[in-house]
Amino acid sequence: MTALTHAILNASSGHLLLALLITVLGGLVLLGLGFMYIYRARLLEDTPSSLIRSAAQGYVELNGHARLLPGPPIVSPLSDTPCAWWSFRVQERDRNGKNNHWRTVEEETSGELFLLADPTGECIVDPDDASVTPSLSRSWSGPVRRPHRPPDGSGWLSFGDFRYTEKLILIGAPLYATGWFRTQTAILDLNESRDVSELMGEWKRDKYNLLKRFDSNNDGQIDMQEWEAARRAALEHVRAQHVELSLDPDLHVLSNPPDRRPFILSTLTQKSMTRRYRFWALLNLLGAIGCGWLCAYALQLRDLF
Repeated sequence: MTALTHAILNASSGHLLLALLITVLGGLVLLGLGFMYIYRARLLEDTPSSLIRSAAQGYVELNGHARLLPGPPIVSPLSDTPCAWWSFRVQERDRNGKNNHWRTVEEETSGELFLLADPTGECIVDPDDASVTPSLSRSWSGPVRRPHRPPDGSGWLSFGDFRYTEKLILIGAPLYATGWFRTQTAILDLNESRDVSELMGEWKRDKYNLLKRFDSNNDGQIDMQEWEAARRAALEHVRAQHVELSLDPDLHVLSNPPDRRPFILSTLTQKSMTRRYRFWALLNLLGAIGCGWLCAYALQLRDLF
């Protein structure tokens, strides 16, 4: 008689009912997860890949590389590693007599915007609520809560009561994304007279360079003729800026869909993600079948079925 058979035969009615209920609920959860992963795999296969320049508004699939927006860099707070996206967890060893377990003391995920770039353009990515497959995932241990340095590969900080887990999308990493694509037309506030006045004001505050550039007779003063030349130069500069701004492409943004379709950011290809989802679907469906078999076996063994 196996241990499972012995346990079923000797369990009280109340314990058996509770075990069956938990098994049924677990099977239903596994069944739901299995169908969810099948749905995701089919959705990825059926969603055509788009280029940023020609992508339709709505749910799209894009392929490109991770880039940073102009401005301050994105840096992982756990290891000070430059990246496009980060997520980390810090756990502390909780010593309780003979039992040791890890307790999460800090966990955070980046919500900073970054770029997805393909040969036709760039798209701003808002990573909130995305399902992310990173380009780098690592864990190590140490004696302090914040290491502020990644492991060096030679066992540095391989001991201690703190365990660190870090996930990163590195700058330049290949990026596959599905999500809600929308284009926002830039609203340009182009006022030629105002912008010329502001630029002239800036030049006046820098008297040394103003004289160097426009004092044609070298008398240390800007006369009316020289001032008019400066104004014409400012006008040309402002008009060139306005032309450049008016030629800027519209602002493309990729974010979490308003419906229940998945928002995916992955450094794996679409083919790899589809294979992964189908594998997880198979595991969950097999688990659901196993739960169903276990319930039927228990009921039959106790002559309840």
